[in-house]
Amino acid sequence: MSSHRAYQLYAHITWHTWKRVGCIDQAAARDLERAITSACEDLGVRALRWAVLADHVHVVLSFRPDTRLSDFVRIAKSIGALRANRRIPGAVRWARGFYAATVHKRDLTGVIAYVASQFERHPDRIPRPSRSCN
Repeated sequence: MSSHRAYQLYAHITWHTWKRVGCIDQAAARDLERAITSACEDLGVRALRWAVLADHVHVVLSFRPDTRLSDFVRIAKSIGALRANRRIPGAVRWARGFYAATVHKRDLTGVIAYVASQFERHPDRIPRPSRSCN
């Protein structure tokens, strides 16, 4: 059996905060970006683009056939909330679940552009400056 594997699997994943509360500030957004990077490294997934807003997260991924997207989301959500909540206890709480859609290669550029434009699409949901825990 050959060890060569070729794949072109892409997904657009989103998840949001509990009751869509805009609790993600700039420091929490940085924590979430690092958590997304950690989840990618753990699972061998490649994040092509992401956007962290005050009440939800978008990620466009390239993934292997043996990757469970639910594992990626679980790791990103748990690590992100853990890091953010160490700074300010209770700062980030996620809603259950996530949304995932597969993306055909011909549509990938448009989906990446859509995720890249999130701050223009939702200027009211840009993470606010971080608050002090003092």
